[in-house]
Amino acid sequence: MRRFHRPARRGVAAVEMAFVVMLFVIPVLFGIWEVGRFVQIQQIVSNAAREGARIAAQGYTINTSGAPTQIKVSTGATNVKDVVYDYLHGAGLTNLQPSDVTVTFAFTTARTTDYVPISLDPPGTSYPAGTMPPEPCYGEKGQMFVVSVSIPWNKVRWIDVGLMPVDQVRFTVTWQMLLDERFTVNEQLPTW
Repeated sequence: MRRFHRPARRGVAAVEMAFVVMLFVIPVLFGIWEVGRFVQIQQIVSNAAREGARIAAQGYTINTSGAPTQIKVSTGATNVKDVVYDYLHGAGLTNLQPSDVTVTFAFTTARTTDYVPISLDPPGTSYPAGTMPPEPCYGEKGQMFVVSVSIPWNKVRWIDVGLMPVDQVRFTVTWQMLLDERFTVNEQLPTW
């Protein structure tokens, strides 16, 4: 019986496997990793936008001394931008600076009644029916608004493979003002 002698192919499978891993498996893993991080950041930004909308929907809050405080977009003791930034920072995006976070607020429906200024308002504050005020504290119950949040992708990504051509991670939420009805308190308590 005659035997055919094949040439030795030792190590060929290992070399082929190394090429497959380097050219296919590793890029796929990096792609999955980068897309997964993008989805995670998109979810965090959407939750931050919702938190900003929740605070904006109140219009007013009570501060630690018990006094009413107007909620504004980016100024004042309680503002939408600070709430959004605090949420992002608390969610683990600690390398973001407040200047990296862009928050916009805009009413999408006009007031149906005239705004009655209160003592917290600057002199000359007036928003008649049919206008869209610039700050949440001047809205009226049921008025619709949007809050948009945007952060730079390069500040929050883990790797820079360049598989995702994204500059900003953005989310916009539509919300409705939930202001309480204004009321007056009778300071004269009944005596019996």
